[in-house]
Amino acid sequence: MKRGFTLIELMIVIAIIAVLTAIAIPSLLAAQRSANERNASASLKTLPTAEADFRGNDRDNNLVNDYFTADVAGLYLIVPADGSGNTPAVLTLQGAIKLLDIGLATADMDRPASPPYDSRVPNADAFAVYQPKAGYWYRALKQDRTNGTILDLTADTDVGSAFGKCHHWDRFAFCALPVSSTVGKLGFIINQNNTIFKILLSSAYALSVSVNGNDSTQVTSLSGTGSAELDAGDFPDKPTASGFTKLD
Repeated sequence: MKRGFTLIELMIVIAIIAVLTAIAIPSLLAAQRSANERNASASLKTLPTAEADFRGNDRDNNLVNDYFTADVAGLYLIVPADGSGNTPAVLTLQGAIKLLDIGLATADMDRPASPPYDSRVPNADAFAVYQPKAGYWYRALKQDRTNGTILDLTADTDVGSAFGKCHHWDRFAFCALPVSSTVGKLGFIINQNNTIFKILLSSAYALSVSVNGNDSTQVTSLSGTGSAELDAGDFPDKPTASGFTKLD
């Protein structure tokens, strides 16, 4: 006659499952974090490529040899001027420059509701849902600290045009940061020199991003990255002196 498990046998099985789960879950979480971090560094690496294309081919057709520095999303959304340098009468997504993957463009953590180039983008509500990409948000850094001097990365390079302060002649900088330290333990930065630097986020790391409708986001708080410059939204003067190391 068949008999079922005794209570002791059942308790042993449950204990074994609990031990295996306790061993497996941290490993699975660590593997997912590593995958998120690899995705973030790879995505960040595409931004200098997009910037080189933007500047080298004058993608917004503003007739100035400059980089786009206002945010991340504009490298997808901007509709170039017509042959006479005028804003097109109708702005459509089909006419946008689309230099990035849409998932990266909509992982922009700091896109204002009314960006300076707003007259050159179609309404994003119909297609864009701003959210992290594989657990990471991306941001165009607004200042560069070079030799102790703070340089504004957003300039009006084509004075009097419809764009305003959203370009720079020879510099740009971006960062990638996780929604929390459980998603990723590394933050990344890159600039026009095309070198990715990483930083191990501190135990006090915190990032809060507000998604306002479908076409704008705002960093409401950022702290504990391990770099005072990055906390402030700046590219550090000397990354290796600010807690960063080059990504292998």
